[in-house]
Amino acid sequence: MLIGIDASRANHETKTGVEWYAWHIIQEFKAQSEKGKTGGDVQFILYSDTPLSGELAQLPKNWQAKVLHWPMRFWTQVRLSWEMLVHPPDVLFIPAHVFPIIHPKKTVMMVHDVAAAGFPDSYNWFEQWYTIWSAKYAVKHLWKVITPSEFTKRELLSLELRIKNPAFASASAGRQESRVFVVHHGYDTRYRKINDEQYIDSVLKKYNIKKPFMLNVGRLEEKKNTANLIRAFTQFRMNSRLQTTDYRLQLVLVGQPGYGYEKVQEAIAQSAYKQDIRLPGWVPPEDIVALMNATEAFVFPSLYEGFGLPILEAFACGTPVLASKGGSLEEVGQDAAIFVDPPSMEDIVVGMERVAADQFLRQSLIQKGMGRMENFSWDKAARETLEILLASR
Repeated sequence: MLIGIDASRANHETKTGVEWYAWHIIQEFKAQSEKGKTGGDVQFILYSDTPLSGELAQLPKNWQAKVLHWPMRFWTQVRLSWEMLVHPPDVLFIPAHVFPIIHPKKTVMMVHDVAAAGFPDSYNWFEQWYTIWSAKYAVKHLWKVITPSEFTKRELLSLELRIKNPAFASASAGRQESRVFVVHHGYDTRYRKINDEQYIDSVLKKYNIKKPFMLNVGRLEEKKNTANLIRAFTQFRMNSRLQTTDYRLQLVLVGQPGYGYEKVQEAIAQSAYKQDIRLPGWVPPEDIVALMNATEAFVFPSLYEGFGLPILEAFACGTPVLASKGGSLEEVGQDAAIFVDPPSMEDIVVGMERVAADQFLRQSLIQKGMGRMENFSWDKAARETLEILLASR
């Protein structure tokens, strides 16, 4: 049996959520293979548009890599499709959103979210159409589909009717459900509680960050609710009983600009505390670990998440979490976080005040978070995903 995997996104040098998922799941597939968990008759092949690099290029004996050179865009639909036509594997696994139009009958795709339907302005017209079309086609026609949360599964199953007429969204909840499987993500074990204060201080100095601060990690955009978080931070600073010359709280926003960044810039410009808002840009995981350990709280009032991996990473670092209610983050966090209504600046402010001032609550959240993250691992995610891929063997 030959399992083909699209490794193109996993091979990106600068990774964000989807790319990290692809990288971790492939690496854990390798570990499962080396342990003999897949059986000696299963072979794997990784497809990419450029040569694999780093740890991704280190392959077990029953693995191979194939570089499908292509000088233009549409690598998936042209070059990978051609490969599927002339040299198809028995099963094709797509870890990141979009499958080739020519694909084996047994093709499995991970649909991370359907945010393009809820936040169309966050994407250009082609990205919006492409991702929605891909998700709708997948749930109707692909052999199997995987989602990272029950929330995303519900969103996916109701996608077509929800776009046409929201009043009938619930009517499609059971459509094609037998082919859609939920497999929760794991988290990077580099995220952990560390006691190396010298290293933490060096990272803070590197990005000109001073304690105390609250941390947000993600693209700076409308979908992530960044501008509203900045306004909430400003209001919190104005209202806070903790506000003294010795407690000058900063807000650290890690990530690259996205759609609606001009609103983020405007919110910063209008803030009376703009000098305490830090924008370090993209930060490597090893430095984010230090920031997670040093922060007062991880604040993540995103308007839409398919899973919400950063809150698991915060849990693993022993960091209190404030997150959005009404979506996948509650499914992942359960009782281990403070949940707020993301469109409500006032609700976010109240949440920030609670997590900053209530020491008993902080310790309770830390303890519950450390327990909650034990339910998630890439080992578990890989085993469950392989069961789906190998089901017909």
